[in-house]
Amino acid sequence: MNIIYINNDGERVDRELEHLQAEQTIAASSEATFDAHTKPELFALLHKAVDQGVTPVLFDNKVDIISERVKQLGIKAYSEQNETPVLPLSAYALFFTSGTTGVPTGAIKSRENIQGELDALQEIFAPEAFERVIVTVPFIHIYGFLSGLMLPKRLGCEVLLKEEYYPQELTTLHEGRKTLVVTSPVYIKALLRLNREQELGNVVFLSSTGLLGEEEVARFEKQYNTRLLQLFGSTETGGVAIKRGTYPHWEPLKGVLVGKNHESRLVVDSPFLSTHLFEESVTLMKRPYTTTDIIDLDGKTFKLLGRVNEIIKVSGKRISIVELENLIENELGAAEVLIGIKKENGRLKD
Repeated sequence: MNIIYINNDGERVDRELEHLQAEQTIAASSEATFDAHTKPELFALLHKAVDQGVTPVLFDNKVDIISERVKQLGIKAYSEQNETPVLPLSAYALFFTSGTTGVPTGAIKSRENIQGELDALQEIFAPEAFERVIVTVPFIHIYGFLSGLMLPKRLGCEVLLKEEYYPQELTTLHEGRKTLVVTSPVYIKALLRLNREQELGNVVFLSSTGLLGEEEVARFEKQYNTRLLQLFGSTETGGVAIKRGTYPHWEPLKGVLVGKNHESRLVVDSPFLSTHLFEESVTLMKRPYTTTDIIDLDGKTFKLLGRVNEIIKVSGKRISIVELENLIENELGAAEVLIGIKKENGRLKD
């Protein structure tokens, strides 16, 4: 698989993945942490890790609480040897929720979780016969790992990475090839702000980590003569459903069963559900899994109506309202705090 990397000076490097040499080799350990590496280095290292049977532990090392959680597990850096396994033997990868507030949860995925979800994604995207995948999202989260790292390998596509992306570059980096852009709502909203029409009939955009309104999707598809798909899921559940353009319903991925409980909260039973969760300790994850999303079922599809008010997403990161209220009360001495949410569609970030 070919990887194209462009740095901020515009220098471009084209290499076959197997020839992309890393500065350090992966130890023959059962677990290895990956955090502060540039995109091409991490891309190559993760492929090597998976190929060599190493369980990658992926996290943002700028979030201190997650770094501490990794230390609690006793997992060493990828260049060091772990004397004994500290994760279940079935662990194929470990991802963390954002950890911006509260205690982040670690979601442990098995090989079957990852391969099964890749099968489902491949079924959706293989018929498109993409030649190139442009990736704007980080590989340390499950969306970037699956859709930006593992899926292109499955599809036999070259991957284009850039040190930093300016939104307008996403309209030219396809270079006329049939291209999939793996991105997030922030980039979609930024492209809408350019307020110019462009022909991108050869490009399909995949967005996740946050939801786009139907009006935004309609404007985007018309403005760029393109197609936009949204992938819905979470670190714990893996991919759940896909939404095509302005079609109002979410279609569950192949193998995913959805329902709702008495509060109309989404209940997911899926082969992609994490095998274990790392909260206070590593425990088996309950199946089926009830999310904080409120839905309206319509046969095998569903509409997302909102979220239970204790959890919101801001630019793809989950924030606990209760945690924020407690923090303000404890740190600022407020007697009682109630946080209300106001969505401004004109802002790039939700």
